[in-house]
Amino acid sequence: MPSLLLRPGITVRLKQQPSHVPDFLVTVCKSDRVWLRQPGWPSHIQLCVKVTQLAIPVVNVS
Repeated sequence: MPSLLLRPGITVRLKQQPSHVPDFLVTVCKSDRVWLRQPGWPSHIQLCVKVTQLAIPVVNVS
């Protein structure tokens, strides 16, 4: 399911991420891991987190 919601190029937030920290940019999604970076960071610096650490908004499909 995460691969349907998470794709390289979209922005996401971490759970309990302070509001003054900008959104992260998804660079890679594999299995239960996501590699993120801030747009202002050099491209070789990335953060790897589990999908469960992301604050994915609930989408109601009617």
